[in-house]
Amino acid sequence: MTTTSEPEAGRAHAWPAIPGVAWRRPIGLPCPDVGHPRVSGPLLDDGEWAGVPLGGLGAGSIGPTFRGDIARWHLDVGRHRFEPVAACAFSVAVVDPAMPEARAVATVLSALRPAALPAWGWNLATGAGMYHALFPRAWTTFEPPALPVRLVSEQLSPVIPGDYEDASLPVGLVSWTIENPTDRSLVVGLMLSWQNVLAARPGEPAAGGGWQDAVRRDGVLAVRFHPDAAAPTWARGEMAVAVAADSGVETSHRTRFDAGDDAETWADFVSDGRLDDTDDQRPSLDGQAVGGAVAGTVHLEPGERAQIRFAIAWDLPIVEFGAGRRWRKRYTRFWGSGGDRAVDLATHAFASLDRWRAAIESWQSAIVEDGSLPDWYRSALFNELYFLVDGGTFWDDGDAAEPPPSDGIGRFGLLECLDYPFYNTVDVNASASAALLALWPALELSVVRDVGRAIDVDDPTGVEIVATGARAVRKVGGTAPHDVGGPADDPFVRPNWYRFQDVNAWKDLGPKWILQVWRDVRATGDLPLVREQWSRVVGVLDRLAALDRDGDGLPEHDGTPDQTYDTWPMRGPSAYGGSLWLAALRAAEEMAGVIGDTAAGALCRQRYERGRRSFERRLWRGDTYAFDDGDGPSSDSIMADQLAGQWYADVCGLGDLLDPVRIERTLRMIHARNVIAFGGGLLGAVNGMRRDGSIDDSSEQSAEVWVGTTYALAAFMLGRGLDAEAWETAAGAARVTWEHGLWFRTPEAYDRDLNFRATVYLRPLAIWAIEAARRGVARSGGPPGPTTESQ
Repeated sequence: MTTTSEPEAGRAHAWPAIPGVAWRRPIGLPCPDVGHPRVSGPLLDDGEWAGVPLGGLGAGSIGPTFRGDIARWHLDVGRHRFEPVAACAFSVAVVDPAMPEARAVATVLSALRPAALPAWGWNLATGAGMYHALFPRAWTTFEPPALPVRLVSEQLSPVIPGDYEDASLPVGLVSWTIENPTDRSLVVGLMLSWQNVLAARPGEPAAGGGWQDAVRRDGVLAVRFHPDAAAPTWARGEMAVAVAADSGVETSHRTRFDAGDDAETWADFVSDGRLDDTDDQRPSLDGQAVGGAVAGTVHLEPGERAQIRFAIAWDLPIVEFGAGRRWRKRYTRFWGSGGDRAVDLATHAFASLDRWRAAIESWQSAIVEDGSLPDWYRSALFNELYFLVDGGTFWDDGDAAEPPPSDGIGRFGLLECLDYPFYNTVDVNASASAALLALWPALELSVVRDVGRAIDVDDPTGVEIVATGARAVRKVGGTAPHDVGGPADDPFVRPNWYRFQDVNAWKDLGPKWILQVWRDVRATGDLPLVREQWSRVVGVLDRLAALDRDGDGLPEHDGTPDQTYDTWPMRGPSAYGGSLWLAALRAAEEMAGVIGDTAAGALCRQRYERGRRSFERRLWRGDTYAFDDGDGPSSDSIMADQLAGQWYADVCGLGDLLDPVRIERTLRMIHARNVIAFGGGLLGAVNGMRRDGSIDDSSEQSAEVWVGTTYALAAFMLGRGLDAEAWETAAGAARVTWEHGLWFRTPEAYDRDLNFRATVYLRPLAIWAIEAARRGVARSGGPPGPTTESQ
């Protein structure tokens, strides 16, 4: 890197191009109109400070905030910790060499005001800079007079669609572009300081024995962080913060300072914008948090620009879940599992930065630059992908007690959310999986296969059902699981960590999994998946058919919550459950045709035809379908998700399950009542609305907007040609999330007052179903018969 003056500087170090649709927020400025959390689990809400996470898929993640600090810690995969760590920060020092004995103008580039490190320069004003985000990148900009120089950082992690190697890496980059706007020569130093979080682990007392050292090689200067001898499994390895020794950049370091009360490091940096290259490898003491730092320093003439590049890398190769089983993380397939390659990972990141940036820009440009699309959509579509890194993400390369597999894609898991820590929740992931299918289809196929294996599991362990206090069997063999397990137990081995309700007779789990299988086969061409899963498909359908006690072709609900709306009970046949049942039968009929099982295909068609006739007869109410055909408090309510099965049928190319005229009438009525009458079209779609225009408040969930359900509904509308209704529906959910303080912690649900529940939630990834609909879904297969309206 060479510093150059204008006009050369504009070509050599142009300002990073920040996409105009990137979400942005003044640094540290709170949102005044966010609602209140309705916490339904043991976790408190993090607040509105989250930003784009650092790290790849399944590597563990680190969460910078738009205040400038680091606060969300997901290095222990599947477990969450929110704790701002003062020592983990960037700082700038600007020195005018012409001023005799002048100290630098220096500040920590954070609006945080911590109790720790009181001698450091915590003087950056709230709102002094601007944070911009378009996952997997983020930018922070500072302009005079906030600082005497212009600064812009670009944060990047290699989360690149279709990349199954670099996208798994535990690394993030932050590149700073600096301009001297004055008429004087200036020396500018940037420091990245870091606490040894492998020894003083967030949320735990600091353990003695952690230590740091410095490494210079291959044009990189790094400080490495080592854990204490008694570190838990997740912390056994190393981390590194690194600065690239590019041309024109002077690099320096300090390996040890007291991360609670240090003055010496700050005085050293402020004196000349450099560190004194001190190498102190003494282990920390019990109760003592220690840190290290690297710095890059440039000399800028008036008008000159320069760049200083930093990397944060962590080689923590093993995941251990609650039952004690240990797994290798996916990146170890390419980098080994020795836990000693953090500096190598940082060096690789520096060498790959331009390639990674180009790949991300190429992927995003067609959408970002399409001015016909709403700005909110172009921004939210990418920013909701934060969950793929931050959602307790697990991606393995085999059981650590066994040799690495010779091939395969590995197991992949996303938590339902932080409050509901279940991996690959089937009823939720059915719509959220649109993102994986579009971007990493091999991972989506892995998820579907893992659920298939979980169907076979028979676990007679007794569990207590939280909602009722009753006892139930944890997992009945042959039933679709609710999830493949939780991080507190033995995920991917023991399914059904969820136990709020008894899930063994849920009506939507099996149909959603069957539809997901068929959708994925059509999208990827993986026909062997049909034969692999066929016996399970047949078994799941037979179990559901047995729940049709009156023989009308539709399984009955029993008045207890037995589907994804687990506090909103259904009685008798329901539009939601019935439409999913009909869609699953049609998908199975298509699968039977693929493998040549004509008898099974004929049975699926027979069940479908009988169920369709009953559905139209029992549930149609003249302008929409009924919530259910029972006598419950919601039976005649208008449910936003009532035709979930028809939406999935459209995605799968199965044609019209029901009268197409009625389908369109229903969607228009949902838009009029659940979207427009609920919040003037500004809040998304409320789950339940009564025909008199009042909200169905018979349960917590009926009165909520579910972000992911709203996105799926919008995708359904878009696929059916109701474009204006679709965009208006989706816009409400996106604007609540991204304009009302819920950014990078998108909740499952909120009410009319914007009080919210279950943040950092999986289902909002269903926004990628809108993109699939926008690109065109072939609703092949034609109508199943004459329309009811014409009969």
